[in-house]
Order: sequence, then C-alpha cells, then structure tokens
Amino acid sequence: MRGAVKACRSGVRRCHLISYQEDGSLLQELFSRDGIGTQIVMESAEQIRRATINDIGGILELIRPLEQQGILVRRSREQLEMEIDKFTIIQRDNMTIACAALYPFVEEKIGEMACVAVHPDYRSSSRGEVLLERVAAQARQMGLSKLFVLTTRSIHWFQERGFTPVDIELLPESKKKMYNYQRRSKVLMADLG
Repeated sequence: MRGAVKACRSGVRRCHLISYQEDGSLLQELFSRDGIGTQIVMESAEQIRRATINDIGGILELIRPLEQQGILVRRSREQLEMEIDKFTIIQRDNMTIACAALYPFVEEKIGEMACVAVHPDYRSSSRGEVLLERVAAQARQMGLSKLFVLTTRSIHWFQERGFTPVDIELLPESKKKMYNYQRRSKVLMADLG
C-alpha cells in the first residue's frame, strides 16, 4: 500500500493492488472497467462535467436502450448536437456512465431536468443524485427558483429527493404546448431555495 501511494505521489497515474489468492484476478483487473482489486489514484477515475460535441457518441450509447424501451423521449443525433450545451455527464475512464440535461425557462424562473440516464452497472450508486445536485446548482446559478421533471417511471425516486407532483398547468407555457399526452408523463417539481 505504501509503495502504491509513493508511486502515485511520484507521478504514476494509478496503481492497482490485486490479490494473488483469486484465480484470474490480474486479467479481470486489466480487461474490465471496474476490475477486482483496489486502485490507488491521485485523481478520481470519474469526473462530472458539461458535455461537449465529442461526448455525443457516449450519450447516444447510454440513452438509446432507454429510448427503445419508451422510458426516454427519442432524440436524434442532430438534436443532441444542437442541445449539447444543456447536458452534464459523468465519465468513468472515458466512458459516459450518466447524463442529464437542463432546459431553462428564464422568464418563468424555472428549469426542466430531462434525459436523465445512468448506465445499468452504476445505478445502485449515487450517480443520479450527483447529477441532480449538479443540475440544481446550474439552475440556481441561472437565477431559476424551481426545477421540474416529466417522468413515466421514476416518480418515487424524484419524490424521495424533494419533488412533488404538480398539475400540467404549472409548466411554462411553451412546455405545456409541447406536452405529449400519449406518454402520460407525471410532472414533478421542486423548489431550489
């Protein structure tokens, strides 16, 4: 352990501690994203940041299965390219493992958190909460006082984090006009105060 810490302090990006007692542990550590051993790093293998045009492929890979299941509204590559500045992502070793978008309605001082997706391998951790906190912070920086979501499946998750069901009439006017009644999404809202 001390040797790994010393190596990292001397400029090695990461060190792996692997048990010799588990058969195949070296291969699993080398050829899987999360490995089996303990990793000592100077910087986190994960980062949360605003998305760029270079992240579109990773976002599409993450959201396509959810779009095919009808959980997320389908977005074309072109639409993502035009809206990429709205997205925040979490990357782990250059793989997009979570994303969310913030669509501000500045005049109404309200924002929509949309296209929330977390890779299945990382759903049991707090990545969704990290994204929610980051998007809420971005909304506050824009001077927004409320955040809303439209969801068909994650109602309880959002309620556990302070969102409450509200009537469609509380949506910004432009969003009300675009509301898809066939999806029967629930509208949930939270104060950012």
